[in-house]
Amino acid sequence: MNTYPSLSCITIDGGNAFSVNFAGDLRYLAELDCDRMLYNFRAAFGEEPSCEPVYGWDAPDGLLRGHSTGHFLSALALAYTSTGDDLYKTKLDYMVGELRRLQLKSKGVPHEFVTACTPDDCAQEKWSRDPSVWGEGFLSAYSPDQFALLEQFTPYAKIWAPYYTLHKILAGLLEAYERTGNGTALDTASGIGRWVIDRLSPLTAEHRAKMWKMYIAGEFGGMNESLARLALLTGDKTFLAGAKMFDNVNIFPGLAEGTDTIKHLHANQHIPQIMGALMEYRASGDETYLQIAQNFFDIVTKHHMYAIGGVGQGECFREPDLLAHFIKSDTNCETCATYNLIKIARELYSLAPERADYMDYIERGLVNHILASRNPEITKHMTNGVTYMLPIGPGVEKYYTDNYHSFTCCHGTGMENHVKYGDCIYFIKDETVYVNQYIPSALDADDVFVKIDVPFPGSCGKITVSAHRDTVVKFRIPAWCGNTPFHVNGKPAEIHGRYAVVECGCGETVTIDVCFDFAARFELLPDRLSDYDAYMVNKNTHYHGDKKPDDTAETLDKTPKMTVGALMYGPFVLVTCDDTDGYLHLPAEAVFTASIENSSLTVTGAGYTFRPIYAVHGRKYHTYFILD
Repeated sequence: MNTYPSLSCITIDGGNAFSVNFAGDLRYLAELDCDRMLYNFRAAFGEEPSCEPVYGWDAPDGLLRGHSTGHFLSALALAYTSTGDDLYKTKLDYMVGELRRLQLKSKGVPHEFVTACTPDDCAQEKWSRDPSVWGEGFLSAYSPDQFALLEQFTPYAKIWAPYYTLHKILAGLLEAYERTGNGTALDTASGIGRWVIDRLSPLTAEHRAKMWKMYIAGEFGGMNESLARLALLTGDKTFLAGAKMFDNVNIFPGLAEGTDTIKHLHANQHIPQIMGALMEYRASGDETYLQIAQNFFDIVTKHHMYAIGGVGQGECFREPDLLAHFIKSDTNCETCATYNLIKIARELYSLAPERADYMDYIERGLVNHILASRNPEITKHMTNGVTYMLPIGPGVEKYYTDNYHSFTCCHGTGMENHVKYGDCIYFIKDETVYVNQYIPSALDADDVFVKIDVPFPGSCGKITVSAHRDTVVKFRIPAWCGNTPFHVNGKPAEIHGRYAVVECGCGETVTIDVCFDFAARFELLPDRLSDYDAYMVNKNTHYHGDKKPDDTAETLDKTPKMTVGALMYGPFVLVTCDDTDGYLHLPAEAVFTASIENSSLTVTGAGYTFRPIYAVHGRKYHTYFILD
């Protein structure tokens, strides 16, 4: 059996950046007002809310309102499973109960709902106020008018991704059921699923394909994932048929053949669809879906990824292998995209647990993007401040959302990210336990106890394994690591592929000494810049020249010659704080010296001081450099 152990079996140790973010996120979820998160749902169903709403993308007039409530459900389920604290379970049960109560007000046949709006006349004042015609099972923070308008091919921003919002709600309900056993959540999710299937069934496949091709308006998140998951949970194949209604024929066939069909497309509009393909593979056994996901992951990580594990510029994939040309200001690397890529890597790994490269990506994205996306400093109005984009351009700064007034999609995933660090540390397959991430923690599951005492950040420590059955423990050897870091009784552990292998007999305790070989290195982008390109990047204009270059730009050399790279130390992407707007230059052969004191890593060299990107907040910084 291949499985990730429950978060209830994993303890995150204190005294490091992971535990700080973990505790801060838990505090935010404890503070967040359930009634404010329900405000828009109650208002949509004709009830008078008695509290203040939330704002940003979930504002009462926002077209995406309700999506963060779905993330809140997921985060509460994760928090309860991670801590066992009934506070989170009580809040979750209250949220689910209220949503189910509202859902039961929706009556009628889903596909019979007709909006009074047209694409040219769709003001919210004209939206339906009568749940008795919305269709049984419907649940959202607004009426079904946006769904009907999508069927009329109404563009963004007249409407905004109704199926995306619905997926977040559905996903949160499924987390509530799978993580905590809340049966009402499954009933509510099933009702949504049946509404979706009935609503879409009268449409032709060609009609649906045109909808899913629409920029943002047709964004559906991971609806195919949740419907396929419902099929697995309930045994009802109708949900699998519903999942297949979301198969994106605009990108799936090409990906199945290994063709890059995602370039120039909105990144996070399409990444969750790939997680959906994996769930459809689980539910159907059709290996085409698995091939789609494997090829997608390879294309993205080999041709579209920056050093932190993030992708895209201005929310979109650009031209493959043309990355330096798209480092612009603070518009790179949407945090939601990395959240979803980690989900895909995690699922792919569960199907092939010797594929350490999937866990290499998770380490990269977790340490350098997700961990870096949260501000560890808590203020009155910012308990869990998280980034929308995590910028990597010259002289950029992180900006964070606050508690109630600046909700974004990444604020929603940011509720989840920091209470599920344990999700990717350990994996169990039959009698083998895999240790894949070296986050200080402990696992107590399946008659095996594993304790990771390797400081973060830090290169040396120990891992202790105790077993009440014969057990094999495999430790991932990171791709950035040189010699094997694992020793038992002074001898190197046996190596199988990318794993060090240690056997622990029933009743035994084995101590593994760990010493990672950290070293500074540059990770280069595939494209080189000319003087002109670098100037245009620094000017924050599109490299093709969508703005007329000024006289200075006209005189610059356009011959590509400058190499652009990020400085890394072990798994860490390093940045230097500097207010300079343009690229900084570093000698390609520079020598760097590292020191770790009080859980703080500092690297010096070439006249600069560098720190991991996760450790820098409130300062302008540089992630990429021109190497001379």
